[in-house]
Amino acid sequence: MRLIFLGTGASVPMPNRALPAMALLHEGAITLFDCGEGTQFQMLRAGLSAHKISCICISHLHGDHLFGLPGLLASQTLMSRTSPLHIIGPSGLGEYLHLCQRLTGTSPSFALRITEFAPGQEPMRVRLRKATLEARPLEHTSFCLGFRFVEDDRPGKFDVSAAARLGIPAGPQRAALVRGEAIRLPDGRLVEPEAVVGPPRPGRKLAYCVDTRPCPSALQLADGADVLIHDATFAADEEERAVETGHSTARQAAEIAAQARVRSLFLTHISARYVNDVAPLAKESQAVFPGAVVTYDLMTVEVAGRE
Repeated sequence: MRLIFLGTGASVPMPNRALPAMALLHEGAITLFDCGEGTQFQMLRAGLSAHKISCICISHLHGDHLFGLPGLLASQTLMSRTSPLHIIGPSGLGEYLHLCQRLTGTSPSFALRITEFAPGQEPMRVRLRKATLEARPLEHTSFCLGFRFVEDDRPGKFDVSAAARLGIPAGPQRAALVRGEAIRLPDGRLVEPEAVVGPPRPGRKLAYCVDTRPCPSALQLADGADVLIHDATFAADEEERAVETGHSTARQAAEIAAQARVRSLFLTHISARYVNDVAPLAKESQAVFPGAVVTYDLMTVEVAGRE
């Protein structure tokens, strides 16, 4: 599992920060979280193929989070994409995309599945490739969603030495044991998976909470996560402005991370106020959560599994 922060700025593009977008690479596919203006260019810089995007999660309908989406869809059509694409976001997203397509005379060359989340709806769960995506509403100035990506549990570690002692040759039989299937050896012995495969390893968990004040839903999405990506638009001296605009300070993001017992915290959606110096954000967040990291464009993070 790999994360690439394509855009880490807020509201307006900056010379060193594009608008919000993050790619999650997992099982050969890309799940894209938000799609601000310029996301296609950032993907090119990161060496990512848009053809590998299988799902796009849009947090809300503010322009800095979705103005790149119509262009991305149009480019995929021009490149003759045929694989289906799932887009998840708040109610109104489908209307916005259909209007853009109608007025520009574009029509996708691929199946486009749009799943909308309406205010007042219960938390929504969607199956992805070997993972489950959960959406919950956050607290912002407009209806906004946070997301939790939970990888399916992975097979336990295969004990090569134990397999050799039992006389299990390398090849299909070992693969069957890893899949949880019992095998029978040529001499008639039945070998159960537990003899050579350890207990399942818990899947990795990621929470994406941008454009939000501190709120119970952010805590629920982040609970026990391996990675929390959280809004940190302002430093603590701008807390009043954060409340007014429905954002968080870096310290508040760190407090959410500490309460939720996450393994790592990455701060994003950085205001242009800090275009030349993110030290205030790093200092105040690390005072609460020592491992907090202020992200930057094209930053890549490998998410290690839990054994």
